[in-house]
Amino acid sequence: MFKNERENGTHETETVIANSVRVEGDFVSDGNIRIEGEVSGSITTKRDLLIGEAAKITANVVAQNGTVSGELRGNLKVGERLELTATARVLGDIQAKILTVAPGAILNGQLSIGLDAPVKEDGAEIKSPARARTTREKKIEELLTQQQ
Repeated sequence: MFKNERENGTHETETVIANSVRVEGDFVSDGNIRIEGEVSGSITTKRDLLIGEAAKITANVVAQNGTVSGELRGNLKVGERLELTATARVLGDIQAKILTVAPGAILNGQLSIGLDAPVKEDGAEIKSPARARTTREKKIEELLTQQQ
């Protein structure tokens, strides 16, 4: 996602949350965001989001495009394209127009793929119906905890 923009000369990462940074609360941006650290709360951007391998996110996320390489615990709504790399660990529901999942990625949640999922101007969070965690979800969460 960022590579193509860089080649076209339009790459503008406006916000970087480094691996030594921890953010709590609602994070809203009109530009591209790169997260290498920890975020809890909510994340909304009208542009692209890159979650690095070392990142630990506990938040509902809304973005136009996204690449996940780290850990995300929360729901993810992407207006266009979402890529989960081999190191991605996602525990939550995903809504995206296009989804690419690399071998090795861990994904546990409900998927809504191919639907028109525009990012709303008001940055509305994804609301999912409350449900009990399944035994499978608990086992995956234990595995993720053990990997840390």
